[in-house]
This record gives sequence, structure tokens and C-alpha cells, in this order.
Amino acid sequence: MAVLARFWRQENRRYRDMQLALTPLTLNFLIPSLTYFFAPESALAQFRAMAGMLGGGDFPHAEQSDLWRVLASANVFTLGVICLLLQLDVRRFAAVIPVFAVLKGFAALGFLWVWAVETRYPLFLAAFFLDAASVVIVAWFAGRAARSLGVTPSPSDDRLVPRLRRPRVT
Repeated sequence: MAVLARFWRQENRRYRDMQLALTPLTLNFLIPSLTYFFAPESALAQFRAMAGMLGGGDFPHAEQSDLWRVLASANVFTLGVICLLLQLDVRRFAAVIPVFAVLKGFAALGFLWVWAVETRYPLFLAAFFLDAASVVIVAWFAGRAARSLGVTPSPSDDRLVPRLRRPRVT
């Protein structure tokens, strides 16, 4: 409980807020990426259920490709690893923020294109908004946290909860 209290009361609110924002994103990418790879039928059933809630009707495409399943799961897993790296040490890994923005931003624009030009299937528009929101969340929260920490370690780093994961010096 003391750790949780220290987390909530820490002086670097931007760092705390980044941890709060990125934890659900990290899990949102890592867990589904494994589902996409190991249980693609379950992932597709969830996709179709979400589409039904948005009034999309039957999904207009077949989704039975091992090629796209592997690529999708690898990309989503990469997004999760990027979020995890930022959570472990945002100062050290801040350079991956643009990588996240390019990968997820391109996906967002791809969903918007498919919705606007090809299908008007509502789930593609929803995916655009979710992916665009993910880009904004990572850029905003991780960028602010990295800037709040500065470029070099300082004594105040020892008060961060969780602590930055610095490489060991041998």
C-alpha cells in the first residue's frame, strides 16, 4: 500500500500520468497480439461482435490469411513492446515515440482510407479513431514525461515510482 501511496503522491506528475496512460495501452497491444497469433478465430469473433454493436452487419471480407495474421500480430506486439519500453525508462527510450506514431498513425490512416474509399463499414471508422487516439496518448503522455525528466539522470530519479530501469554498469 505504501508504494501505491508514493505512486499517487510523487512530485513528477507527468511521469505518473504517463504510467497511468500507457499501462492499459501496453496490455491492449501485448495481450491481443498473442490472441491474433494463437487464437485468430477468437480475435475475428470479437472483431465481428464489435462490428455488430456498431451496426456494421456481416463483415465484408474474408480474414483467413496466415500471412496477414502473422504480420498483424507482430505489428501489434511491437506496439506493446514500445509502450513497455517507455514505461520502463521513458528518458532512455523516448526515441521510440515517433516509431510508435508512424506505425500506429499509418494504421489509423489505413482504416480511415478503407472506411472512406472502399467499404463505409463502421468498424473501420471506429478503428481509425482508436488508433489516432493511441498516437495522441503516447505522444502526449510519454513526450511530457520524457521532457519532465530531462536528458540526464538526476537525484530526483530515485523518487520516481516505478523507478526508471537503468542499464547496469559493470
